[in-house]
Amino acid sequence: MVNNLDKSTLSSFEKKSRFFDTFAYRYFGWVVEKRIDRFEDLKRQLRRAGVEKSLRMFLSVTIFESILTMLFVTGFGVLAWFFVNVSAPQISFPIVFPILFGIISAFVTYSVIIFNVSLKVNTRKRKIEASLPTAASYMTAMASAGVTPDKIFLSLAQDEMDLYLKEDAKIIARDVEIFNQDIIRAIENASKRSPSPKYSAFLEGIVSTFTSGGDLQSYLQNTSKTLMNDKLQIEKGFIESLGLMAELFLVMCIVTPTFIVVMIAMVAMQGTINHDALSGIVLALAFIVIPMLQGIIIILVDGLQPEE
Repeated sequence: MVNNLDKSTLSSFEKKSRFFDTFAYRYFGWVVEKRIDRFEDLKRQLRRAGVEKSLRMFLSVTIFESILTMLFVTGFGVLAWFFVNVSAPQISFPIVFPILFGIISAFVTYSVIIFNVSLKVNTRKRKIEASLPTAASYMTAMASAGVTPDKIFLSLAQDEMDLYLKEDAKIIARDVEIFNQDIIRAIENASKRSPSPKYSAFLEGIVSTFTSGGDLQSYLQNTSKTLMNDKLQIEKGFIESLGLMAELFLVMCIVTPTFIVVMIAMVAMQGTINHDALSGIVLALAFIVIPMLQGIIIILVDGLQPEE
């Protein structure tokens, strides 16, 4: 586990990662530089995903990893081609196949890394919106004590609560405390890089209230109540969906397979199906169809489950 690693080991990992990124940027950055204008959408996605690398660095590392994958797959394929030609020449395959597979693997690696950015955006959006009601209640309590917005985010970043929004609060506090940015500008930047429209609207409301001289405590109090009600509705919707999934599980995984087995047994009693075919159908239901249906329902339930 990472928690059990000592500081020297962690620093070693960081140095290797930094060397890898620097090497990729030095030798592949020029490729990215000529086409950097085509990736403005990816640049926004990186900000929303919380990726700390610049667009040039990210694309350089992605290209480098794709090339390494291509070389590895091609090299492994050439070794396999050589081994097959020596040991079993009658089943040999053309040498162009390993090269083709290597090129395909490079495109697949590049596509997977780019697609993973979108997954990170969606995951971050869910986690931010899940922790937003609790964070808003915490900020309301701080504002009721007369704490200014910059100190509220600093306190949220330093608090021991297990909230995903703490990471974003740390960035806001860093911009204010270290980079000497104005709190309004720091919050606006956080709103622009947020993957959640709900969180962006929450931050923009803080900026509007603060700049117009409104009551920040009232705004946070009303917003936290609204967010808590929204979260309650989401939880109720999940419970209703869970009941539907339970009924679906009962029908798909218990009632229907049992009905099919009984029908097959009745047909077999009439002699139209032999014993081997009956055994094959029952085994396929028990070990392939039913587990596959159960897996589908588990995936559906996991996708419907709200973030903690």
